[in-house]
Amino acid sequence: MKRLIPLFLLIFIISTAYSQTSIKGKILDKADNKPLTNASVILLNRDSVLRYFNRANEEGKFQIKNIKPGSYIILATYPKFELYNDTIDVRDQDIDLNDIKINSQRNVLEEVIITRRLPITLKGDTIEYDAASFATEKNAKLEDLFRRLPGFTVSGDGNITAQGKTVQKVFIDGEEFFGYDPKIAIRNVRADAVDKVQLYEKKSEEAELSGIDDGVRIQTVNVVLKEKARKGIFGNAEVLGGTKELYAGNLFAAKFNQTERIGITANHNNMGSSNSREGSLRMNNQITGQPLNTSLGANYENQFLKKALKVNANYNYNNSSNKNQSEDYNKNILPDNSILERNSKNYNENSARSNGVRSNLSMRLDSTQNIELQANGNWSNNFSFSESESFTTDAARDSVSSFKEKNESNTSSQSNNFRLNYRKRLKAGSSLNLMVGNNYNESTSDSKINSKTILYKSSDTTDINQNRRINNKGNNFSTSLNFNNRLNDAMNLALGYSFNQSNNRNEQISKDMATDVKDSLYSKNQIDNNTNQGVNVHLSYRKDKFEVNLSNRTFYKNQKLSDSDRGINLSRNFWDNNLNFDANYRISNSKNIRLAYQSSNIIPSFDQLQPLQPQTNPLFQQIGNPDLKRAVNNNISANYNAFSLLKGTNINVNGNFSFVNNPIVNKTTVMENSAQISSYENLSGKSNWNGRLNINHMQPLANRRINFNKSANISYNNSYSYTKFESGQSQDEFLLNNSKNTSFSLGSSLNEQNSEGFDFDLSVNAGLNAQQNSINTQYNATNFEGGASGYIKYFLPKKFNIMTNIYYSYTGPTKLYKKSINQFYTNLELEKKVLKDESLTVSLKAFDLFNTFNNTRRNGSDTNYSESTQQVLTQYFLVGVKWDFNKYLGKSND
Repeated sequence: MKRLIPLFLLIFIISTAYSQTSIKGKILDKADNKPLTNASVILLNRDSVLRYFNRANEEGKFQIKNIKPGSYIILATYPKFELYNDTIDVRDQDIDLNDIKINSQRNVLEEVIITRRLPITLKGDTIEYDAASFATEKNAKLEDLFRRLPGFTVSGDGNITAQGKTVQKVFIDGEEFFGYDPKIAIRNVRADAVDKVQLYEKKSEEAELSGIDDGVRIQTVNVVLKEKARKGIFGNAEVLGGTKELYAGNLFAAKFNQTERIGITANHNNMGSSNSREGSLRMNNQITGQPLNTSLGANYENQFLKKALKVNANYNYNNSSNKNQSEDYNKNILPDNSILERNSKNYNENSARSNGVRSNLSMRLDSTQNIELQANGNWSNNFSFSESESFTTDAARDSVSSFKEKNESNTSSQSNNFRLNYRKRLKAGSSLNLMVGNNYNESTSDSKINSKTILYKSSDTTDINQNRRINNKGNNFSTSLNFNNRLNDAMNLALGYSFNQSNNRNEQISKDMATDVKDSLYSKNQIDNNTNQGVNVHLSYRKDKFEVNLSNRTFYKNQKLSDSDRGINLSRNFWDNNLNFDANYRISNSKNIRLAYQSSNIIPSFDQLQPLQPQTNPLFQQIGNPDLKRAVNNNISANYNAFSLLKGTNINVNGNFSFVNNPIVNKTTVMENSAQISSYENLSGKSNWNGRLNINHMQPLANRRINFNKSANISYNNSYSYTKFESGQSQDEFLLNNSKNTSFSLGSSLNEQNSEGFDFDLSVNAGLNAQQNSINTQYNATNFEGGASGYIKYFLPKKFNIMTNIYYSYTGPTKLYKKSINQFYTNLELEKKVLKDESLTVSLKAFDLFNTFNNTRRNGSDTNYSESTQQVLTQYFLVGVKWDFNKYLGKSND
């Protein structure tokens, strides 16, 4: 509690630190001097950013309090009346504007055109934010701007959530910038270069190219730059050094010249990250193990031949390694109410080196023809070494089994793929689309396995000393032809045919080190050949505010699998069908609702069908079921979004419900010696299903200086599995376990919308997590989970700033784990801007200042529960120097 007192004091100071100047007046009808009840009064700053808002009462009187000194534009509006506007200077004294008289529009002879910027607008199903309406501090980046936007959250490691959904794509002016890692863009592109931020759900790449909707939606952010920000040079360089011999160096530089964009990035550190965020105070900077990372990247975009040819290419190199150790404590609840406990210790070393190339060329051949080519390649080499041991006991603490293993492997792999898309516009409203693509991959791995398994109750010992060589090769060819035709102004029909053929070979040769004899139990020579072809139909309807999409895909699939080592020869032919429905209705310019439904089949994989799998270790065996049938998945989702410009509020409600008929469920047999045999089976007459509801609401406080966000989340999952315990004396029947998981949480956050004096971002959440199983009901439990975090930045004189990030989370005890998990840390930073333009920053940072972070992790599913810990460095100190350079980008010409 003592640690929270400074936080509460800072919040109190924030709430009392603003000026108490007020403006009052009275809004009247100029024709008859009658009061205009509920007239809107708005104060904008000189950049037309809305700062204060109020309404007139029944007498036409209004008052706006707590206004900071400065120059403002005042607007008074009333339906069907002219707009009143004026400029006022607010000092330290209250202002009385007395009577403000405005004319009805029917009495206005001249047309008046007023232009103003709206903070948020809704364009179809796209939410557009005006970047200038959300102030950020100097040299801020995209992620800082995103944190200001209502409905957006950005985690310390750069993951973006918008309206309760994870953002998967970030575009700059509609194009990927460093497409292999979108975090590079949000952490380096300057916030003052941004004009608009657009949030929408993007269709899959396949659906956009073919015109056939597959029901997939990708939460996407597109950043629209200012026109003056499309030319310039910008970037940053940072050097960090600290205790525990920690260091990091980062470089990012980019040159924009209208259509041309060139960017480079480089990073070297021993702090476990390759994305230039090792010194981020907002992160819980746990350094796991002993990492070492080096990465390089380059991006190039341009347009040629009078913008007919677009080129987007990037390259990335990554070299990383780590050494780590961990401990796991697992409890397996058996059907006879007994418990098998397994304690494990693991040591791992790994290193990986990769090179990747991505390219996209788009060419407009003429006014009716376009062609696009995507080509990617990747080459990598990986080394890994692991040493593990586990010890299993029963409820009486008697030894059941032990397992020790050393595994060393070297793997080299390469892959390449291309995709060619040709589009021809035939006539008004009609087009033809042809796609051809191929994906090839191969890998080779050599490993040495040394393990020993002891089964104490049967006094059995298994020693494995093998050399294993794994060769994988695969090729996938695909093509499609689609015809789109506009039936009328509102309806469009698309018809398509697709063909796909894949050939894969997976060979594993395991030989005894002493005899050099092949061990068929641990070997395989598997060949997969699959051919799919299908017909696609898509019908869309767009009229005014209403849009409907209906699509259906019907495939005929031919699949074959053979394995000469295990005598397996499987083949099957079947029809498959996927149905998608999507409806979007724009209720008004500020309200939108969307409904969607998808139905698809879950086809058993050959890994689930083949009766014999290569052995992994004596304590685990996988057995397939050739009689498995398909399952059917149905998913319903809905989304409602509304905002009010005058009130500054925003609400988003989204949820989904899915259920699987005839589900494929796991069947696990736990042997008396703790070995497990796993298989699959269809469960008829029951369904696996889950549901989720997310509600987000934002409203401004303190005359729009603070955003107050509230959220509620509830999810429910219902699933089934079979389990049984088999001992030497008895063989019990399989028991059907029904697992139900329910989680509910409430959260709220406050973040400052004005980077002056204080800048803060505070959040708190609390919820319940309930886990129930129909087997061993005595262990069913509901536990409390919650947490709070606060980021506070105070701007001191002489360009000094001080920041703190405080984090706390709580996981309550359960019937199996009697102790709660408390995780707490405090990060602190002091920085100094040393140049006139504040481009150079010197900082001193402390992470986990009180060395209090607990890295225990807890997991549970069905009848298995576990806790684990690993080697983690939490407390450390860093000294850093960062230089932000910017030439012309986003700057006005004085």
